[in-house]
Amino acid sequence: MKIGAISKATGLGIHTIRFYEKKGLIHRAKKDDSGHRVYNSKDVELLNWIACMKNSGMPLSRIENYAHAFYSDNNLASLNILEDHLNNLYQQQADLQHYIDVTSEKVARLKKP
Repeated sequence: MKIGAISKATGLGIHTIRFYEKKGLIHRAKKDDSGHRVYNSKDVELLNWIACMKNSGMPLSRIENYAHAFYSDNNLASLNILEDHLNNLYQQQADLQHYIDVTSEKVARLKKP
């Protein structure tokens, strides 16, 4: 797939994809006869995961570790990184629920005459 199609498929901008490539998060794309970058399905899968992990707050350094494990087919390392991230997300969810509860109570108190 060419970079424009990857951009549409993943929702990531072309500049973002190139940045991830320069950072080593995805492998350097091969180029076709006209010099356009061509990505494979594994790159697309990883880019979708990178977007998910980034949007959910995973630091770029951890995403980089995940990318290396992913390309190395190191399922154990990938699993450890994702489980750690999932635990962080559950903690964030619990924290947010607490803030929602406290704020809801305050709003209810302020609405009473």
